[in-house]
Amino acid sequence: MTDTTTHLTRLRTRLLSTAYANADFWTQRTALLTDQALAGLADRDPAAAEDLAHRQMDPDFLNDTRVLGAAIQAGIDTSHWEGRRDKIRDYAREADWLNTGTDPDTEAKRLWASLYDHYPAIAQALAVFLTGLPPTWREDLFTRTYLFPAANGTATPQLPGPETAPFDDQDWEDCPACTEAQDSCRFHKGVSVGMGYQADLIKTLLSDHQATEYVQQRHAELEARAAQSATADTNTSTTQ
Repeated sequence: MTDTTTHLTRLRTRLLSTAYANADFWTQRTALLTDQALAGLADRDPAAAEDLAHRQMDPDFLNDTRVLGAAIQAGIDTSHWEGRRDKIRDYAREADWLNTGTDPDTEAKRLWASLYDHYPAIAQALAVFLTGLPPTWREDLFTRTYLFPAANGTATPQLPGPETAPFDDQDWEDCPACTEAQDSCRFHKGVSVGMGYQADLIKTLLSDHQATEYVQQRHAELEARAAQSATADTNTSTTQ
């Protein structure tokens, strides 16, 4: 049987299934907005949308010439891109440079260099603190720690990778801490979790009438409590 499914339909199916099933909030949002843009293009120029979907489903090798050519054609200033990419590559902890299983001495030197570069005052304070530790510092600090298994044999939880570069709350794509962690940094991961919780709450309120009634009831109770407090404060100030 001949498959008559268009490239546009295949691509939109992938985008919408990603928006529906993916656990990452920003991946969901990007997939949905990309699908909406593709649907808008299909309404205006079906042939162009099909051609774009075909190229997306069968991608060829991506190189700098194609990317920079498209940017120049769009009138985008690319003069700072090379420096930005070099900076990202310097921070990136990829397997062929610095993987997460690197030896402690190498990781310690990297962390110290990054701390000294971004937070020199903290690096100075840390050095003073370390030089003031007593001779028993090794036993005091590492006798019981996450570096060793618990006494009952339970597995240690996986901890987030260390990051010393400052996070950039205004830029998700060029955040030094995200680049250094080779993932979302702790700040952006927390924001994603919060926004995901908020999105789930909104979906629940839109679909669950019981939850909506409960929230409205709690909101009314809080408003009444705030009004009582305001009245009490007014009465107290009047009697004084």
